[in-house]
Amino acid sequence: MPAPGAAQAPRHDAVAAHAAPALPPGFTHFPHVNPDAPKGCTLRMVQPGTFDTLNPFTLRGRMVMGVWTWSFDSLLMGNPDEAQAAYGHLAESFEIDAEARLVRFTLRPEARFTDGSPITADDVVFTAQTLGREGRPHFRALFEHADPVAESPRVVRFRLPPGDPANAVLRLGAVQILPRHYWQGREFGALTMDAPPGSGPYRVTEVDPGRRVVFERNRDWWARDLPTARGRWNFDRIEVTYHRDRIAAFESLLAGNADWMIEADTRRWAVGYDTPAVRDGRIRRVEQPHWYITGMNGFGFNLRRARFADARVREALTTLLDFEWANAALFHESFRRTGSFFENSDLAAQEPPDAAERALMAEFPGLFPPEAFDRAWQPPRSDGSGRDRAMLERALALLDAAGWAPREDDGRLVHKETGELFSLSVLAQSNAQQALITVWFRALRRIGINPRFEILDASTFAQRIRARDFDLAFRFTIPPEWPGAEQRNLWSSEAASRTGSGNLSGIANPALDALLDRLVAAPDRDSLRSTARVLDRALQWQWLVVPSYYNPMRRLAVSARFTAPPQPPRFGYGDDAWWCRD
Repeated sequence: MPAPGAAQAPRHDAVAAHAAPALPPGFTHFPHVNPDAPKGCTLRMVQPGTFDTLNPFTLRGRMVMGVWTWSFDSLLMGNPDEAQAAYGHLAESFEIDAEARLVRFTLRPEARFTDGSPITADDVVFTAQTLGREGRPHFRALFEHADPVAESPRVVRFRLPPGDPANAVLRLGAVQILPRHYWQGREFGALTMDAPPGSGPYRVTEVDPGRRVVFERNRDWWARDLPTARGRWNFDRIEVTYHRDRIAAFESLLAGNADWMIEADTRRWAVGYDTPAVRDGRIRRVEQPHWYITGMNGFGFNLRRARFADARVREALTTLLDFEWANAALFHESFRRTGSFFENSDLAAQEPPDAAERALMAEFPGLFPPEAFDRAWQPPRSDGSGRDRAMLERALALLDAAGWAPREDDGRLVHKETGELFSLSVLAQSNAQQALITVWFRALRRIGINPRFEILDASTFAQRIRARDFDLAFRFTIPPEWPGAEQRNLWSSEAASRTGSGNLSGIANPALDALLDRLVAAPDRDSLRSTARVLDRALQWQWLVVPSYYNPMRRLAVSARFTAPPQPPRFGYGDDAWWCRD
C-alpha cells in the first residue's frame, strides 16, 4: 500500500494507450452491440482438424479456442470500437503509479468462478506466476518482471515493464484469470479433457474428445449486467464440431448440419458456393476485412547454414517466387503478398522513411543499405506472366556475385570455387502452402536447384526446429499491437544462441540488439511507431524470409437464422453480438 503521507494515485475504470477512453463513465453498453438482443437458440459451428486439450494457456497440444475466449474473464475488457482501450471488468477500478512503475487492480466483490468461488487477488497472483513460468511465450514475456503481490483479498499489485504505462496496464488487464484452488495439485502443462471452472459467459458441458465440444451459457454469470457484457454472448448453446478436413466441414454446412463456418479456401469461396442453400438464402456469405496485425508469414532462412549466410543468396531465392502469377492463376486474386513484419498495421514500414525514422536509422547504419534511406523495401514483383525473364536474370546475377553459378555440363547450381552443389529444403507442418511452393520450386529448378518440401507432424517439426536442423521453415511471426520485449526472443543475439528461442534465423547483430532495446523502452505510441518501422526496415533489408501471403478478408458462411447489429466494430468482427432470429 502507499506509504503514509504519499500522494494517492488516481483511480480509473478505463484506460487507453493513444488518447482518453471514448466511452464516458456510466456507459451502458459497447457501441457495436444491440443491448436488447434476445437470448436463446443453439449455434452449431464447424472446424477442420481436431483437439486434444481443453487448456489453451500452454503451447502443449491442440486447444479448443472457445475455452479461451468464452470461458474465462479478464481484469479489463477491450472495446472493439477503439484501438488499444479497455474498461473495468473483473477489476472495478485500478490505480497507475507511473513514477513508481506500479499498477493496483481492485477486483469486483461479486466476481465469481462458475463453481461459486470468489475471484480473489490470490487467483490473479497465481495466474501471473503460473503463466509466467509455464504459459505461452507472450505470457512469459509479459510476467517476467511483473512481481505480482496480493495486497488484500481484492487488491493486486503489478510492477510495470519499461515503456508506456497505459499499454502495460492494457496488456496485464487482458489476461484471463485462472482459479488457483482448481490447479493446486494438478500439472498445469498436461493435456486434459477436464475443463477447469472459468468465470466467463459460457461453461463447457459436453466433450467428445477430438470431435466435439459443447458450451452452455452461464445463466448465473456474475457479469451479465455489466456494461462490458450487455448485449453480448446471446446464444444459449454453442456446439463446436471438428471434421477431418475442410471439405467434410463444408458438406456438413450445406447439408444443414451446421450454421457457421469460416471459409479458408479461396477457390471454393469463388466457385464452390453456387448451391441451392446459398441461392435460396438459407446460407449467407459475409466478407469482413481483417482488423488485426497479420505479421510476417513465409519461408524463413536458417542463417547458420553457410550457403544462406550471404544476403545476396537470400535475395536471389526470394526474387524467384512469382507471387503475382500464382495469385492470379491459383488464388482468384484473393490474397496479398506479405511485405512487413508488422503487416496490416500502422507499424508496417510500407512508405519511404520519414525524417524521424531516417534519424534513428542513421544511429544504426550497418543495418541498412544506402537505398533504405530513400525508399521502402518491397518483395520483388514479377510481370505476372509466369515467364518473367528479367526476374530470372536478376536472381542469377545475385547468385553469381555470391559465388554460385550453373554447372556447364548439367546446369546444376554449384559454388564456383568449391564445387559444392546448392541444396535446399523447406520444412512445414501442413500442405497449406503447397500451391505456392510448387510455383517457387519450378523457378528454382530452372536455375539448377533441386529443392525438397518436407511436411512433418507437429512433434517432428518441433524437434527439427529446436535442433536448428533445417534450411528454411514455414512460420508465422505475429506481433502484439504494442510490440516490446517479445521481439527480443525473435531477433536478439542472446536468443540466437539460446536453445528453444524464437530466433529461428540465427541473426545476431549488436546494432539490432540496441534497436530492440529502443523499441522496448518506447515511452509513447508515436515513439513506438517510429521505432517499430525502423525495426521492420532492418529486418526487411536483411532478406530473412521469403514472404508468403495473407488473406485480407475473413470469409464467413452463416445460416440466415442468425443476425448481428448493422454496424460492425472497427477493431473486431463482432461475433459476440450476434443473435438468433427464431
